[in-house]
Amino acid sequence: MNGAVLFVIRFLLEIAGFLFLARFLLQACRVDFYNPISQGIVKVTDPVLKPLRSLLPGYRNFDLASFAACWVTAAVMIYALALIAGHYPGGVMAIIGGSLLHVLLRMLDLFWWCILIVIIASFIAPGSFHPVIGLLQQITEPLLRPARRLIPPLGGLDFSPILVILALGVVQRVLPTLFGAVF
Repeated sequence: MNGAVLFVIRFLLEIAGFLFLARFLLQACRVDFYNPISQGIVKVTDPVLKPLRSLLPGYRNFDLASFAACWVTAAVMIYALALIAGHYPGGVMAIIGGSLLHVLLRMLDLFWWCILIVIIASFIAPGSFHPVIGLLQQITEPLLRPARRLIPPLGGLDFSPILVILALGVVQRVLPTLFGAVF
């Protein structure tokens, strides 16, 4: 029974955190807000983020309210899961650091999956358009653009996603070590 409760709580809070993180990335990557997927994410997250924006206004194209909501959701998840499992959740700084690490790792995971889906879609249906693929391309473009300057397309093949996926993997492995040293 305890495992089922942990699963449900983790699942619901991960979905909520994902939606807040997606909202943050939509604005940070300047994604088309007329995309139906973008509009759905905005509609779902607005009830929480509108009041929060009065406390945390955005900075340039960064929606700090959505990042904070994602961070708080991760902190609540870590605390709740530890309590339900009967473990000591740690001090306030451990929960704050752990939840920030969780959010950053999920962001890297999201970029990794977006790049992988865009790569697969480009092989399956090159040149076609789907709102989801368009959204994912817009999210990944800020990471792929600098990599394309380093590795230009060769013979019509774009190898820049390989460089970005490699960099994301390195950061995913180094980040916990850095957080372990700080928190």
